[in-house]
Amino acid sequence: MAKARKAPRRGASRARPKTSRRIPAWLIAVCGAVAGLFIAFLFQLEPGRDSVKRDTAVPQPVTPPPAKPREQNPSYDFYTLLPESEVVTPRPRPTPPPPPPPAAKPEPAAKAEPRTRYYLQAGSFRQRSEADRVRAQIILMGLDARLEDAKLANGEVWHRVQVGPFADQGKLTQAEQTLAGNGFSNLLRQQRTTP
Repeated sequence: MAKARKAPRRGASRARPKTSRRIPAWLIAVCGAVAGLFIAFLFQLEPGRDSVKRDTAVPQPVTPPPAKPREQNPSYDFYTLLPESEVVTPRPRPTPPPPPPPAAKPEPAAKAEPRTRYYLQAGSFRQRSEADRVRAQIILMGLDARLEDAKLANGEVWHRVQVGPFADQGKLTQAEQTLAGNGFSNLLRQQRTTP
């Protein structure tokens, strides 16, 4: 079924008038003023003026001013100057060798006092590569670390990561706090006495 069309109203036209876009009058006036100013500027540049003319004359080559006569420096000849500037130095007298030091008296053997050193064991590993990795991490923290191999009774070798030695308990505690702050929690304190 087709739709029924509405009947057009009387006096109404179907075609609507086209609306054209018009350029505003003020825009035309501004463009005309700009064009007029440009043309006036071009007339100001007369080709006959001296300030606008090009120099068509062939340029004369510029001659440099006469140079001052150079003072003639003396020429040096190495082979003639060297013998003239030879300086004779006196030979030093040989000095007698110093007398041998007097024989030292043997001092009584001093008893070496045992020193106590403190270490921290940061870990013990079966694989040396793991021990090296942990040692490198500790060295990057600014602490002194070394590897120590320990052979067990059953013939197995473990690699210990030792931090230290520390001369006193205060430095040991400070190193322990640094390691604990960086994730090393299983720290084993060791005390060794060396002669």
